[in-house]
Amino acid sequence: MPDEHKKEMVNLIQKHNIPLIEDDIYGDVYFGLNRPKTCKTFDESGLVLWCNSISKTLAPGYRVGWIAPGKFKDQFLKLKKYHSISSPTLTQEVIGSFLETGRYQHHLRKLRSTLQANSINFLNAIYENFPEGVKVNRPEGGFVLWIELDKQLSTVDLYERAIKRNISIATGSMFTLQKQFSNCMRLSYGMKWDTTVAQSLKTLGMISKELMGR
Repeated sequence: MPDEHKKEMVNLIQKHNIPLIEDDIYGDVYFGLNRPKTCKTFDESGLVLWCNSISKTLAPGYRVGWIAPGKFKDQFLKLKKYHSISSPTLTQEVIGSFLETGRYQHHLRKLRSTLQANSINFLNAIYENFPEGVKVNRPEGGFVLWIELDKQLSTVDLYERAIKRNISIATGSMFTLQKQFSNCMRLSYGMKWDTTVAQSLKTLGMISKELMGR
C-alpha cells in the first residue's frame, strides 16, 4: 500500500474512531533501499495496533511475536493474561539476545538478497514455461507470487494434477469467499533455488498448457 494511502487509512479510522490491526510480518523482507513505512508511522491517536514477529523471517516454530497496541495497551495486557498465563520465556530470551547482537539485521540482509534473486528466477521460469498471456505480480518484498492464467483454466484442476507429482500450489479460490480467482494461484519462492525447483516450474507450465489444450 502506498504511503499516501496509509495516511488516508489512518485519517479515516481516526475520523470514525475505529481501531486498525496492522499485520506487518513481511515488513522486514523488502527489496528496496528502505523499509516500507507502516500505518503505525502516521498514527497519532493510538488507534493502530501494530503486530510483527520472526515467524516469516527467522523460524516459524519459535512462535515469538510482539505488538505495539497504542491506546489499547491495558486491554491488550488483560486479554494476553486470560489467553496465555505463561509464555515460552526461554525462547523469548534467546530471540531477544539475538536481536540485541545485531546478527538479526545481518541475517535479514542476506535473506532479502536471496529472496530477491529467487523472485527473479521464478519470474523468468514462469514467463518461459507457462502459457502465453500469463500475468505475474512483481513483488517489492516477501516471498510469494500471485499468478493469473487464462480464464478457461482452473487452478483447482492444476493443483490436482500437480500434487500427484509432489508439486503444491495455493489455488486462488483459497483466498476468497466469492466465486473468483479460479484461474489464479499463489506460489512461494521462499525455498532454495535449484534444478528441482526449476523443473517443478517447468512441469507446472506443461500441465497448464495441457489443461488449455495447447
